[in-house]
Amino acid sequence: MRVSVLGQLTVTGDSGEALPAGELPRRARQVLAVLAARHDRIQSKDALADSVWGDDLPGNHVAALEHYVSVIRRRLQPDGSSANWFIVTRSGGYLFDTGRAGLDLADLRTLIRRLDAPTPGSPERLAVHADILTLARQLPFPEDPYAEWAEPVRTEVQIAAVNALLQHAAVTLGDDPARSLRLAQEAIELNPFLESGYRAAMTAAIAMDRQDDALRIFERCRQLLDEELGVAPSADLVRLQREVLATRNAPIETPAPTPVQAVSPPVEPPRERFLGRITELRLLLEPDPPPVVHIVGPSGSGKSAFLAELERHAPRRVGVGHGASSVGVLRHAWLRAVLTDLGAPAEILAVVDEAGPEQPLLRPDLERIGTALDGPEPIFVAIDDAADLDAASVAELSWLGRHCPALRIVLTYCYPSEIAERPLSGLGSPVVLRLEPLSDDDLGGLGDEDLAERTGGIPALVGAALRPTEVSHAVAMQIARQRTRWMPDPSWEILRLCAVLGPLSVGELSTLTGYPMPELLTCVDHLVHAHLLTENEDGRVRHRSSLISEAVSGQVSAASARYLRRRLAADN
Repeated sequence: MRVSVLGQLTVTGDSGEALPAGELPRRARQVLAVLAARHDRIQSKDALADSVWGDDLPGNHVAALEHYVSVIRRRLQPDGSSANWFIVTRSGGYLFDTGRAGLDLADLRTLIRRLDAPTPGSPERLAVHADILTLARQLPFPEDPYAEWAEPVRTEVQIAAVNALLQHAAVTLGDDPARSLRLAQEAIELNPFLESGYRAAMTAAIAMDRQDDALRIFERCRQLLDEELGVAPSADLVRLQREVLATRNAPIETPAPTPVQAVSPPVEPPRERFLGRITELRLLLEPDPPPVVHIVGPSGSGKSAFLAELERHAPRRVGVGHGASSVGVLRHAWLRAVLTDLGAPAEILAVVDEAGPEQPLLRPDLERIGTALDGPEPIFVAIDDAADLDAASVAELSWLGRHCPALRIVLTYCYPSEIAERPLSGLGSPVVLRLEPLSDDDLGGLGDEDLAERTGGIPALVGAALRPTEVSHAVAMQIARQRTRWMPDPSWEILRLCAVLGPLSVGELSTLTGYPMPELLTCVDHLVHAHLLTENEDGRVRHRSSLISEAVSGQVSAASARYLRRRLAADN
């Protein structure tokens, strides 16, 4: 048996068959993950429960823990016994025994220890780094990105992977600078605050005679360090940037970094921070992402911001077009925008510009366009508001997807039902990712304890929450209107009543509105699914976001509010 925790949790049997690790209950997977992180060391039941539940310990946490260990054994080793269970009961606790089950994390740690023996720069040491890269392409425990027990292990794996990537980047620089650049960029993605990654990437770009790319890499480093840490790049990195500037034929427009003693530049408005969506981004940024990914979520859930963040993580490999704008004479606007973002040459853009709006692109034209969508790494064609693409555009996109091996297609729209009868459904939907509201952990870094309650985790409201009331309420009202425009008529009335009267039961809503209970239950389901309402423990529904509640209640007169409160009091 072999357990893999680097990336998504998987377990394989002795014959290589996949075992149902993904079907384990969430807590059981956490128990297995904690034991794997601390393999071959006895974990007391109290310490293990503290890691799994934190401050939310169940009433009898020992019994709960024993139950989940039993579930793991039954599901993964149904014919096993105490003689061969890989989760061993010992000294009143539990232990992941790597003598009974293989573990990729344990193998990685063995390789890291082996680095102490070979001479730095030797072929033997490089071979060990290669083996490390084979194992450590993905960080462990993606289901628990903020768990305290997972953070040290994730850092350990990250450091090993970054070091291995940079070692290989240095070795391949002379013979294959393009590969050296890719390896350095992977290191940057794993640890964007490590200057050695940027230095390796700049050096590789210079070796490829791509000075502009080297300067862009430097600028990315400078901006990140300034915005996130408030520091300037090191003197070595600044020296490398100035050497690149000195070799260019034309002066660079990007300002040089501010010296330590220089006068600070004018303060620019802070850039909106991108929060969460770690799992979704990792799916697309892994070495072999799915060919087609649908990103769905109601208005304000951050679909456009997600595409912008993807573009930031994969510079020059993401082109974003807009389906809603591609009508009539602008039918090919989505394709031109994509190719422009990807830096396609003028002759390729001319092919699109010369195409008539009523006629699909012919195969020779598509083949020429396909040359701009080829490369050693995945190239992303992202279409925002993709539900509005017409049949000809979908057919062209489908042809490019089938004939361009490096091409990956990312589509955003509100709901899967939105494309059921539209041409876009012809592309298929192998992977559909719904953007849920941002969690408390996602918002915690902003330092505002009330932000989750005020915004409900809706990204568009997070961006507007600190703006003047007139702005934040206008955004909140727009989101509420957009998310309810496809719902049955009682839905808005339910939002209105909950905004004025607070949490209400479905029975109270039926009395106040006169609508039958089944129809109201359908509307409540829609509103909860759209993240506008949430349920209290007593079954009453209330607004998820106080900003939306305030914006909606602001549309109700004081007289109407008093009347509704009297009716509710009389009915109760």
